Amino acid sequence: MNRHKIICGSLAWACVAGAIAVLAGARPSVGLQHLFFAGLVLMLAFLFVWMGWWSAAAASDNNEPSRIERVAAGIWLWTRRILCWGAALVFLGFAATMIFEGVELQHVPVFFVVLLLGGMALWVGLKGSGRSESMRDDAAVHAERRKRYGWRL
Repeated sequence: MNRHKIICGSLAWACVAGAIAVLAGARPSVGLQHLFFAGLVLMLAFLFVWMGWWSAAAASDNNEPSRIERVAAGIWLWTRRILCWGAALVFLGFAATMIFEGVELQHVPVFFVVLLLGGMALWVGLKGSGRSESMRDDAAVHAERRKRYGWRL
């Protein structure tokens, strides 16, 4: 395990401990704001786990992935797909509603932006993002990850 993974893993565990401390400190009356903050901190922990295994600094580790890494990769894949495809459904549903209600001339730019956002959310849900800031290498990087983690889709 490289140093980058150790640092990110430590930060992830610190976030989990922080979320537990927030909830424990709020007892006996845990409010919605405590649950919201604990959820945000847990999402940050998940982000640190993601950064540890899939960022450019961790990409140089060509060892066979461990079982934990495979499970984390699968969780990341399906969480990303559910969130992105849900957002795409909202955007494309909004675009469809605009079509059925008739798009007014002044709303045509909004229609195309919503359509573009829906298409991008579909793409990111399916392929993720590559190493560059363009969409050129998304499919190639996803194919590498599929091979590394044994994903079928």
